[in-house]
Amino acid sequence: MLPELARLRRDLVKSFDERVASCLSGGLIRFAFLIEPVNEDVTSTKYAARWSSRLSVQDPRRADFNTCVAVLQVCCQEIRASLQHEGLRKIIVTLPDWGMSPHETPIDYQDKTGTSIHRPDNVVVLREAEYVRLLEMRRLLLNKQTNPSAKVFDAIMDKVRVKSYLTDRALTGDFKTNREKRWEAHPGSPQFAVRRDCLMVELTLLDQLVGFRGFPDALIKVLVAQGVLSKHPPLSRCPVTLDPMDFDLLAESVANPKHGKSSYQVGHLNPLKAGDSPEFRHAAANISWISEDGNRIQGHLPLQATRDLIRRIVANYESAEIKKP
Repeated sequence: MLPELARLRRDLVKSFDERVASCLSGGLIRFAFLIEPVNEDVTSTKYAARWSSRLSVQDPRRADFNTCVAVLQVCCQEIRASLQHEGLRKIIVTLPDWGMSPHETPIDYQDKTGTSIHRPDNVVVLREAEYVRLLEMRRLLLNKQTNPSAKVFDAIMDKVRVKSYLTDRALTGDFKTNREKRWEAHPGSPQFAVRRDCLMVELTLLDQLVGFRGFPDALIKVLVAQGVLSKHPPLSRCPVTLDPMDFDLLAESVANPKHGKSSYQVGHLNPLKAGDSPEFRHAAANISWISEDGNRIQGHLPLQATRDLIRRIVANYESAEIKKP
C-alpha cells in the first residue's frame, strides 16, 4: 500500500472507524487511477485505467501510472492536513451512508484548463458548508427511521441523481456522451462539470423540491430544526408556465411511472454550451424542476427566448381581441 494512503487510513480509523476509512480510501483510489468513459457505441460507460488506450495521448483526462500515484499522494496529504476541519469531518463521517454513489469522495478538480486536468496540482479537497448541508438533507429525506415517506423520496432522488451527476445523451458533435459522470466527461464538452458544481445542482433541486406545494410540513419543520433550512421555503413554480409545483403530482408520477410521461422533469434553463458562463453550463444557476407543459413549450429554446415567445403570443391574442370561449 502507498505509504501516504496507509498513514491516512490509520488516522481515519483512529478518528472515526474502519468503515469510514475503507469508504474514503476506496473513493480516493477510484478517483486517482480509474475513469468510466462512454463506450464506442455511446450506450453505456465502462471502467478503464487513466493510462488506458481508450484515452488518446492528447486526451486531457489521460494520465500515466506515476501521475496517478502522485494524485493519490496529494489527495491523502491534503485530507490528512485538514482532518481537524469541522466541515470535512462531517462530510467524511456522513459519506458511507449517504453518498450518492459507492465512490463519492470530497475531491475535485480546481479547473478544467490545460493539456491535462488529472494532475496533482489540480486537485482540491471539498469541505464547504453547503456540501455538509447537502449531505444532511439527504440523510433527513432518505432515512426511513426519521422520514415515513422515505421510499417516495428515494424514487425522487434517483431522478435528481441522474440529472445532477450524469451526462445527457449526446450522439452527435465532437463529444459524444451518455451517462458519464460529468467530471469524467471530456473537459471540452458542454456536458462537463466539476464535482462541486454537480453537488450544488443537487442541492438546488432539493431546495426547490421543499418548496413544492404540498411538501410534508412536518418534514419542513425537521429540516428547519436541524439547521438544514433557515426558514420555510418560498413556493416553487415552473420557470416557464409559472404554475405552482405540486409535490403530490410528483410523488404519484414516480410511484406509478408511465414511459415517456412525467408530471415534472429536471431541465437546464438554457441549453448547455461550452464556455465559462454559468447561465449556459451545468450549474446551479442553470437548473430547475420544470412542469410537463413547461418542458413541452420550451423545447430547446433558452428560458428568456421561451418567455419572450409567450409574451408575443399573449400580445397577439390581445391585439386580435380573441376572448375566452
